[in-house]
Amino acid sequence: MRRDGTHGHESMSTSSACFHGNSFGYNGEVIRAFLIVLTCMLAPADAWAQVRFPARPVRMIVGFPPGGSSDVSARLVAERMAAEWKQPVLVENRPGAGGTLAAAQVAAAPADGYTLLHVGPGTHAISAAMYQSLPYDAIKSFTGVGQIAVSPFVMITSSQSPHRTMKELLDHAGANPGKVSYGSSGSGAGPHLVTEIFAAATGVKLLHVPYKGAAPAAAAALAGQVEFATVDSASAIPHVQAGRLRALAVTTAARSPLYAGVPTVSEAGAPGFAYPSAVGFLAPAGTPREVVMKINASLNAALAAEAVRTRLSSLGFEATPMSADEFSDVVAEDVRRYGKVVRDLGLKLD
Repeated sequence: MRRDGTHGHESMSTSSACFHGNSFGYNGEVIRAFLIVLTCMLAPADAWAQVRFPARPVRMIVGFPPGGSSDVSARLVAERMAAEWKQPVLVENRPGAGGTLAAAQVAAAPADGYTLLHVGPGTHAISAAMYQSLPYDAIKSFTGVGQIAVSPFVMITSSQSPHRTMKELLDHAGANPGKVSYGSSGSGAGPHLVTEIFAAATGVKLLHVPYKGAAPAAAAALAGQVEFATVDSASAIPHVQAGRLRALAVTTAARSPLYAGVPTVSEAGAPGFAYPSAVGFLAPAGTPREVVMKINASLNAALAAEAVRTRLSSLGFEATPMSADEFSDVVAEDVRRYGKVVRDLGLKLD
C-alpha cells in the first residue's frame, strides 16, 4: 500500500516497462534496473515479436518462375518494404505443381513472419481443389497478410494466327474438337482452370499444353507451338504492345484500359464470365497477430507509393490494398468457389 492509499502494483504495458524505466516511482537505481530486466524477461513472445520484427531478412516464396505477374509484383513491393524495414526482403522462386511446392514450403516454415507465400487466391484455391493429396490445408495452414493487386488473365495468340477474334477461334475449335491446343503456366494454375471453365461455358473441347510458367506459355503462343495461351497480364503485355501477340479477350468483368479494344471473355462468347487474377501474401498459420499487422501495414504503405502503383498499372494491375482479415476472407471464398467448379467439371491432377 502506498502512502496515498493506492496499491503499488497497477498494471503497466510491457513496452512501457521495457523502454521507459524512468517512469518508475522508486528511488533506488538498482531496484529500478532489476525490475526493468525482470519485466522484459517475462514479456509475452508476441510483444517481443512486435517490437523486434523484422530483425533479419524476410523471404517471399513465389510459386512460379521469374518474369510473370507473381514475380514482378512481389519484387515491386519487396523493394519498398525492405527500404522501410532496413532489412533485406528476398524473393525466392519455387516453381512447379501449380504453386503447391511453394505453398508446402511456407506451410511447413516457422510461424514467425519471416517466410511469406506470394499467391494468387484463385491459384491457391484451384490447386487445393485439383490436387487430391496435399501436405497442407489451403485455409487452415495459412493466415492472410494482405492483397497486392488484381489484373486480368489474357487469352493471346500469335499475331500471325489466322484467328483474329475469339469468335473465329471458337468456331475453329468447334469444328475441330480436342485438336485446338492452348498453353498455360501449368496444370492446376489459374490460367488452366480459367480456360477449362471457358471451354465448358462455350461448349468446345480444347487440348491443354502445360508449361512451367506464364513466360514459356506466352513464348509457345508466339512461336505457334500452341494455337493460343491464357497467361497473366504481365507476361502478355510486352508482346501485345510490340505487335508480336494478339490479345483475344480478358477474363475480368470489365475491359482493361491496357488492352484497348479487347473484349472481355463475357463479351466474346461466355456471358457472365469473370475470373480475374489477384495476388497477395499468406503467412503460416499461427504467425503472431502483431507481426501480421506490421507486414500488412508495410505492404499497404508500399502500394500507396505512386511509383509502385504506376508500375503495377503498366502491367495491367490495379493496386487493391486490404486488411489481413479481408484477404483471409478472399482466399477462403475462392477455395469454396473454385472447389465447386473443379467438382462440377470433374477435374483432378492426382
